[in-house]
Amino acid sequence: MSLSSMQVIPERSNVTFSNPKYVANLTLNIRRYSRKSAYYINLMGINKQTWTNNITVDIKINQYLHNEYRPSFVGFQYKYCDLINKEPFVGGALKNSGLICPLPVGYHSVMNITAPTENFPSVFPFEKGRLDFIVTLTSTSEPVLKAFIEAKFKQK
Repeated sequence: MSLSSMQVIPERSNVTFSNPKYVANLTLNIRRYSRKSAYYINLMGINKQTWTNNITVDIKINQYLHNEYRPSFVGFQYKYCDLINKEPFVGGALKNSGLICPLPVGYHSVMNITAPTENFPSVFPFEKGRLDFIVTLTSTSEPVLKAFIEAKFKQK
């Protein structure tokens, strides 16, 4: 077992699409509360229907290469409850920050999300990337929201 670990440093984020039939007032940002503090991801918004496995979350990780983000071989797709309850990295971070399954209708503020890197592989194939989140209805693949987080992957 290696003693080194990976640090995930979020840099920029944005919601690029939100379907007003399903979500409203979405905000995604990254904050640092002091010069030496960790970087935190904050997600706020209203969902207009209960989220269970009726929502699919597709996460694609793009590599920053030659001044642009290019698709990589890293990515995965989960239904919402499976992501929250079974996936240790992204789902684990969301669950640790208070997201639950099922997610009831209403305003949700998920603050101070950090990447749980204790189980993260100590070697990652690239140093800078962008995580694209594409959220759709499981039954019809109708888009619900699209967002991204740009991050650095750094050896500790």
